[in-house]
Amino acid sequence: MKKLALSALALFVMTASAMTLHNGTASASTPELATNAAYRDGLYLGKFAAQNGNDAHVATARWARSEDREIFAAGYQQSYNAVLASRTAESSETGR
Repeated sequence: MKKLALSALALFVMTASAMTLHNGTASASTPELATNAAYRDGLYLGKFAAQNGNDAHVATARWARSEDREIFAAGYQQSYNAVLASRTAESSETGR
């Protein structure tokens, strides 16, 4: 069970790193993203999908500009992966 938790954590870190490198303008630590509607929408929908046990489905067509689509996708993936990682960590703690 520990291997599964470590694998999930490693996958999350790699995905977050790849998203940050792929989209250099979209870093979760930048204040511009805190006020970006596309990013916040992605965070919300990614969290909602992961909490409901749905597969990741990044619906970027919600946004007209390609920049907004990329930012939405980054927020969605970040939030979705964070929820999955927290679930994996919780399940590994309770499985001890």
